[in-house]
Amino acid sequence: MSEEKVALLSIPYGEVVYETFRELRRAFVDKSSVINVLDDADTPVYPILLRPRRFGKSTFIQMLKCFYDLSYKDRYDEIFSGTDIYEKNLPSHNTYHVINFDFSKVSTQSVSAMLNSFFSAVANGISNFKRRYPDFAFDYQDLDKSDSVTLFNNFASAYSDYVLKLPGPENSKNNKRGRLYVMIDEYDNFANQILSQDLALFLSITGDKGFLKAFYAAIKSAASEADCIAKTFITGVSSVSLDSLTSGFNIALNVTSDACFNEYAGFTEEELAKLIPQLVDIKQLGVSAGEIIARMKPVYDGYCFSQEAKHTVFNSSMCLYYLRTVRKKCKFLPPEDYLDPASDHDGSKLQQMFGIAEEGLADEIIDTYLSGDRFLLKDLAENINLNEDAKYNRVQLLSMLYYLGYLTIDTSPAPNDRLALKIPNLFMSNVFAQCTADMRLKPSKVFADSVLDISALQDTKDDISAFAASCTEFLSGIFTNQVLTHMSEMALNLTLYTKLDSMRGVFAEMQKSLRVVGDGEKFADLVITVNADKANECVYLIELKYAAKNEATEAKIQSLAKEARDQVHKYKSALEFRGKQVKAYAMVFAGSDCKICEMQK
Repeated sequence: MSEEKVALLSIPYGEVVYETFRELRRAFVDKSSVINVLDDADTPVYPILLRPRRFGKSTFIQMLKCFYDLSYKDRYDEIFSGTDIYEKNLPSHNTYHVINFDFSKVSTQSVSAMLNSFFSAVANGISNFKRRYPDFAFDYQDLDKSDSVTLFNNFASAYSDYVLKLPGPENSKNNKRGRLYVMIDEYDNFANQILSQDLALFLSITGDKGFLKAFYAAIKSAASEADCIAKTFITGVSSVSLDSLTSGFNIALNVTSDACFNEYAGFTEEELAKLIPQLVDIKQLGVSAGEIIARMKPVYDGYCFSQEAKHTVFNSSMCLYYLRTVRKKCKFLPPEDYLDPASDHDGSKLQQMFGIAEEGLADEIIDTYLSGDRFLLKDLAENINLNEDAKYNRVQLLSMLYYLGYLTIDTSPAPNDRLALKIPNLFMSNVFAQCTADMRLKPSKVFADSVLDISALQDTKDDISAFAASCTEFLSGIFTNQVLTHMSEMALNLTLYTKLDSMRGVFAEMQKSLRVVGDGEKFADLVITVNADKANECVYLIELKYAAKNEATEAKIQSLAKEARDQVHKYKSALEFRGKQVKAYAMVFAGSDCKICEMQK
């Protein structure tokens, strides 16, 4: 263990104010190279970039504000020296008047609260603009506090008058006096919340006569003025409200799946390799940054937003929360046990989306998940208009799952040039598992009334044949009852885990992450702990294998048994099991029948 005190930077979990990062010694991942793309002549001047929640979109917008806004010109060296973009010395830096609107805190409690808080969000952006430009005179105190459209129109008009009075541009034919850069963060946050609470209200605010379309039409009108809006940058989570935006602001373009923006939010492995030593004392932990990344990768990584992308990205908020916990506890912890609390509602949101999908779609999605197959479609739905379609169709539902991060793009070839989507990582796989359990298993009377015989486990016996027999009886009832329509190894594992998790006297874990010396990260099907924190505490490590009944030849069963034995023999030596009493088993099922249950010495 190192006795030297390592100077670490502050962890910016939940922080978005980019301009203070250096002042407060906060670590950050340098995303400034994306500015090169935004400045490219081939990039749309009104781009829309969608990413899942808590991926760093707000921090990115704050960085753009510091880079482009005139009021930060004197702080350019302070804020950007050492970054990728600083060396480029782009002529666009600090040449715009930037106004930014953050709609993440718009209230959804009532219609009046929503309209008033949307007005306040626009007013806050204007107030911030006035603080940076004290010579810009604009009074909106007498306006209707629910009419954000008039507020923005009046602001745009005042800005056009303002720039006409400014001194002319210096030494650049491209520098017009009217260079307003409008940045909008979380354009759809409140609309998504309303969608989950009140479909009728959502349809009202996003329809042709809704205020959202009128607001974005006002932005388009200002963009058509020579001395008003020059560029916009809009972020959000999904395309379910995008039709309202693009109907009013139809010159905006959704560039979410362009390869050049794949890594604009989230962390790459290379970025994490630089970040981790700044945040945790890896010498004290006795591990390398690479080992930490390898442990985080199956849980937080895997997101890909373009078929042409070369890298996947990690959920940045998940990474920062985990690294903060590792630093606080001074231990190398299992990432799957330390998930960002902001993700707590992901499972319920998945069910809500299934609830407004066409009949049978939720079952199709769940069956595909259980079978381990990919989700194929021709193209993503860029604009989803529930005012035209009362329910999500298949393409819309899959597209929403992609935008929200439940699914991601699989860049490996798909048949007939289709787009293939997959579950990105273990965290999202567990979200699907929980949703499946809640929708299909727990409501079933057969599931609730069935009992697994765990007496041998609680007595820490080697012979658990009674437990295996009770598993067969339980599964026979579940699968003949068609609670799960597709039997598979995943379905088998999930069903047993969900039942065990509902029982007292045992602590069950599914797909538990294990560190096996010489083999790296492995995942055990079932880990059952009995008599926790007692002298006779025991861990039952079970590797499950499944064959369909019509394929379950003796040769097939023996082959699966050998595979399970080999795996469980390795898993037994995992670092997580050191100093513990561990009993390891290979279990092979043919349909719902447990054919082999062998303890591995």
